Amino acid sequence: MSRAKRRAVFVALIGILLAIAGVFLLVAGYIALAQHIGSLHAALVLAGGAIVLALLAYIAMKISETVARKRQRERSKVDTSTLLTVAALAAAPTVLKSRGLLMLAVPVIAFAGLSLLTRKKPSSNDGG
Repeated sequence: MSRAKRRAVFVALIGILLAIAGVFLLVAGYIALAQHIGSLHAALVLAGGAIVLALLAYIAMKISETVARKRQRERSKVDTSTLLTVAALAAAPTVLKSRGLLMLAVPVIAFAGLSLLTRKKPSSNDGG
């Protein structure tokens, strides 16, 4: 058996055993709560706790997705600017050979540089 398969078997076994332990902890908590506050209230408290934990997990998932989406946007911005830079460098020899194209390219390059320098930063609360 390969190392990865053996590791997967052990991780699955650990997960199953932890799930069984979690069930027994819930049963023990229910029994202890039922002795103090009654069985109906104990069941409601445990259900409420499970709902709160589910909501916290959902919020954590949404925060994680938002962070990943922002990273992807930043990566795509870097990729786009890199692509434009490479294209400009590739076209530079052709532009520099022709005086007419050079005269046309100078204002375009100046405008592009100015727009990159004065680009408005996205706000941190852009609701997404």
